Amino acid sequence: MDTPLITLNQVVLISIDAPAEYVHLMAQDSVGKSVKDSTGPKAIHPNRGFYYLDHMNNEKLWIPKPNINDTLIVETYSEFLELATQNFFTSVKETFLVKKGDTVLFTYDHLIPEAKITNRTVNDWELNYNKHRLAELFDNKYTSHSLILLGNMLAHDDGIEGFDERSVNYYQLAKIDFDREMAYLDSLHQSTILSDEHYKYRKDALDMLMETHKTMKPIADWLNVNQYLLGEDQMEEPVSFDLDKTDSLMTFSFFRDYLDQITKYDLNLITENHGGSGGSYIDSRIRFDSILADNRLNQTAKNHLLFKTYEGIGQNFKVKDKENYFKKLQQNTTNPEKLYAFQKKYKLDFSKSNTLILTNFQSDTTTYSDMLKKNLGKWLYIDFWASWCRPCRENMPASVAMKKSLATKNVEFIYISSYDKKELWRNAMDKDGILDSQNYFMENGNVSKVIEELGIETIPHYLIYNPNGQLVNRFADRPGQGAEEQLLGLMEN
Repeated sequence: MDTPLITLNQVVLISIDAPAEYVHLMAQDSVGKSVKDSTGPKAIHPNRGFYYLDHMNNEKLWIPKPNINDTLIVETYSEFLELATQNFFTSVKETFLVKKGDTVLFTYDHLIPEAKITNRTVNDWELNYNKHRLAELFDNKYTSHSLILLGNMLAHDDGIEGFDERSVNYYQLAKIDFDREMAYLDSLHQSTILSDEHYKYRKDALDMLMETHKTMKPIADWLNVNQYLLGEDQMEEPVSFDLDKTDSLMTFSFFRDYLDQITKYDLNLITENHGGSGGSYIDSRIRFDSILADNRLNQTAKNHLLFKTYEGIGQNFKVKDKENYFKKLQQNTTNPEKLYAFQKKYKLDFSKSNTLILTNFQSDTTTYSDMLKKNLGKWLYIDFWASWCRPCRENMPASVAMKKSLATKNVEFIYISSYDKKELWRNAMDKDGILDSQNYFMENGNVSKVIEELGIETIPHYLIYNPNGQLVNRFADRPGQGAEEQLLGLMEN
C-alpha cells in the first residue's frame, strides 16, 4: 500500500474495509460470539465513524467508506489528535490517541476498529488500550458501565424490579469496576507499559465516565440521599479540570464532556409527552445566556458550547427563540467557518419563516399555502413523515391500502418529508410505494412558523383538510388505526 506524503502538522487516517451498516443483537454480549437468533432487543449501527477536533476546534466526524480502502488527512497543530468512536459492546467511547505526523491504519476485528501506527513504534496497550481492558478486565463482555446505559433493555433474572433500582445496582457495580480499572492502570504505569501522558489521559477519561453516570436521575437521587446520610467527610468529590488549560485540553473528548456537564448549571428538566412520544430537556435558552456570562470559560470553550447549546434551542423552542439566539450566536462566536457551516446544515434562513417551502420530486418549488390552493375541492389526508422515522415507515403499507380503499372518494393523499435527506427521501418513497401520490420535501421546517401553527411537534403527524381548504383535524388518526373511518365520518357530515 502506498502511504500518502504528509507534513509535520498532519495526521493521515487509513481505513481498511470498514463495516457498513449492521445490526447488533443485545443478547450477543461477547466479542466475536456468533449470532444464532434474531430475536430480542437490537441496536442498529449505521455510519459508525470517528470524532475528532480539527485545527479550528471544530468537532468533526469521519465515516470511512465501507468495504474499501479510505483515507483522510487531518490538519492539526496540537501535539495529540484523539479519535473517538462508539464501541457497541461497551456502549461507551473508544478512543485512540495519536501524534501529529502519524499515519494511522485502522482494521476491523469483529467489527471493532483496531489501530496501528506505521511511521513509528508504539506500545499496543497505549494505542489500543480499550481492546486490552475489555479482554482483561471484562472478559470481552458488557461492562458495568455499559449496563448502566442499556442494561434495562436486556432480559434479567437478577430479582431487581424497576428501572431506578437496576440503574443504581449497576452504578454500584461500576464503582467496583472503576477501582479495578484504576488499579489496572496503576500497574501498567508502574511497569512502564503506559507512559505518564497516556496514564493520565486514561485516568481522566475514566473519571469523567463515572461523573457521567452520576448525571442519570436515578443515580443522582440515590447519591444525594446516601451521601447526606454518610456525612460530608465521606461524600464523593466531583471531578474537576483546570480551565486555564482549556486550549490544550480541548482535543480530548472527556474534557469536552466535562465542559458540557458543568455548563448545565443544575437546570431542571422540562418533560413533554406527545401521545406516547416525547422527552426531557433543559431550557437551552437559559443555558446559552449562562455560558455567555460564565467568566470561568474562555472563548475557545464558549465557541464549542454555544453551538452545542443552540442545537437544544433549535430542537425544543419556537422560531422566535431560534432567530433571537441565532443572532446572539452570530455576535458571540469567533469561528465564522463553523457559523457558516452550521447555518447551512440547519437551513437557518429566517427571512422566509412565515412560509413553509416545499419541493417536489422534480425539484419544483412551492409553498404549503399554494399546495393547499392547488388541491381545493378535495379532501386532503396529509402525512408528515421522514425516511429515518420507523413508526412513519411502518404505517406506509396501511396508508397505501387506505388510498386504494378510498380510490372512488374525493380524497388526495399528500406526503411531506420532514427534516430528511433528499436522497434517502427518494429511496424511501420508491420502497414504500407512494411515488404515485403527491410527495413534497420540506425545505425550511427548522425556521417555519407554519409548522408551529399546525401544531406539529413530532412525526408521524397527520392532518385532514376539507374541500374548502379548512383544517378540520389537527391530530388525525394513523392509517390502519382509525384514519379511514375518521375520513368517511367527516365526509358524511
